[in-house]
Amino acid sequence: MAKKKKKSDKATPKRSPVQGIPEFPDRRLLEGVMREWVGKLAPGNENTPLAKAQVMIDRAVGERNVNRRVQMAREALEICPDCADAYVLLAEHARTRKEALSYYEKGVAAGERALGADAFQQSVGHFWGMLETRPYMRARLGFAHALWVAARRDEAIQHLQDMLRLNPNDNQGIRYTLAGFLLFLDRDEDLALLLRQYPHDASAAWAYTKALLSFRQHGDTAETQQLLAAARKTNKHVPEYLTGEKFPPAEEPGYYSPGDESEALNYVGSFLASWKSTPGAIAWLRAKVKKPKDSPQAKGPLGFIKKWLTKNLPQEFDEWQADFRVLPNWVRAAGVSVRPWALLVTSRTNDLVLTHQISEERPTAALVWDALVEAMQKPGAGTPHRPTELQVRHDPTWDSLRAHIEEIGLQLTTCEELDQLGHAFQSMIEHVCGTPQPGLLDMPGMKPDQVGKFYEAAAQFFRLAPWKKVGYEAAIKIECDHYQSGPWYAVLMGQSGLTSGLALYENLRYLQRMWSEEVGDEESARETIATSVTFGEEWDCAIADLEACQKYGWQVARPDAYPVVIHKERGLSVRPALVWELELVEGCLRAIPEFITRRKQDDPTREEMTIPATSGQLKLVLSWVIEEGGR
Repeated sequence: MAKKKKKSDKATPKRSPVQGIPEFPDRRLLEGVMREWVGKLAPGNENTPLAKAQVMIDRAVGERNVNRRVQMAREALEICPDCADAYVLLAEHARTRKEALSYYEKGVAAGERALGADAFQQSVGHFWGMLETRPYMRARLGFAHALWVAARRDEAIQHLQDMLRLNPNDNQGIRYTLAGFLLFLDRDEDLALLLRQYPHDASAAWAYTKALLSFRQHGDTAETQQLLAAARKTNKHVPEYLTGEKFPPAEEPGYYSPGDESEALNYVGSFLASWKSTPGAIAWLRAKVKKPKDSPQAKGPLGFIKKWLTKNLPQEFDEWQADFRVLPNWVRAAGVSVRPWALLVTSRTNDLVLTHQISEERPTAALVWDALVEAMQKPGAGTPHRPTELQVRHDPTWDSLRAHIEEIGLQLTTCEELDQLGHAFQSMIEHVCGTPQPGLLDMPGMKPDQVGKFYEAAAQFFRLAPWKKVGYEAAIKIECDHYQSGPWYAVLMGQSGLTSGLALYENLRYLQRMWSEEVGDEESARETIATSVTFGEEWDCAIADLEACQKYGWQVARPDAYPVVIHKERGLSVRPALVWELELVEGCLRAIPEFITRRKQDDPTREEMTIPATSGQLKLVLSWVIEEGGR
């Protein structure tokens, strides 16, 4: 028997993670019924060209055949060119983003003509309350989004702000779209005003956005913590997706319910980029929601255990070795990537592993002592006994345990290397972690100085965040005579928040097919050839790169902005960049932010830039990819 839903489980239309625009077909169908009903109560206007065109659109909304819907929209415009909803339908089925932008703009103009100037003076404050205003408001919301994806960000925000002036009741949920846009552009003061405009909004989107804004403005204060606690009460699932403990599914839910995971996915889709762009926000959130762990404690009174070992366990000639080391790969544990520590105790005399332990954190002296006691009392092989000697590497932990170890009759010897235990560690590493990922310095001919210059360029690129200045599905053509291959097509990542960085594709046609969704994710993964640099937390790096970064002091913009550069071949194989590929990526990281500042996306000018590189001066020619008709 189906479980009966509670009243609070009522589904709410989902807003697109990018657009923030609700799905309208059902609402439009209902409006058509309402118009018919109003026409019967107050006849007189049903024979105007606009009314006839609107009837055509009301029928088109319910039409399943896309070609027929488009045809009906065109027929409606032939009846009346002031039918804004006809332009909205055409925009929804446009072939390119540029075409959609044009249709929405025409729809806004048509709506303004149909309403007349007086409506914008007399109906301010309750605009949505009149049926005749809704086609205009739909067209304007679509236009605002189309402006946003075309990188005309300030214009998009101005439209949304004015729509809230016209209709502060916000029946369309415009405030959520506007909040996401303002956060993305770091317009915190404007966002604070918007939040104050709707003080009684109890949604998870509003609650988590309040907490984020407080953290951006004031840091980890008591008030910020209270706002986060209140937000978690509205929806407990949001932090799991923001921190990466859970990954969004490939298919997004069509509707969301308050407090449900679907609502969390809706929020993350719109606001993840802003959380990630806020220095320290994700780490702060992770720390606040992380469950506290019990610290390892000694299993019993130390004095009693030492007396028991000395009295009850015989001592046999046996050389033991013990050590604890961090493993050379990341392991996922409880939704968080960690570098586990392994603790081993072995018998060098008998070539046996006596005990082993894995922990997420560096073993404490208490944990190390317990491991030694376990090796003596319950060894993994052989009979219980005390050894004669314990060989260790130099570490303060052993210094703190020296007196206790010697008190039970063991000789503690410090060695430079632990030969037998080293082999056991290597075997454990291969079993637990597999083969460690190669780093940049493992590639032929790669030198620390070149990698250091790449890290410097990547840090500056991240700080400038050029992805905030470009529209969706935009590519920059990169030409360079210094290399035999090319050209490349640079795509900036960072608007969704899932990944930020830069990708250099080798095939423009295939890139365009990906944009138009002619190819699926699986085929895209197989066929794409690209060199990319993405930014992430330290566990996103190969351990070899992380250790080299610490050793050579390479520059990193933020703790969550370690650059990872890889080259993907056709198929699913990836590898670190080669020397020339890293040089090309470095040149692009330095040139693209400046190019974007000077050249708008509709500017076809080719610009030559000379960039210092490892092999000398690197000449790059950059130009926007502008298609016939435009995307």
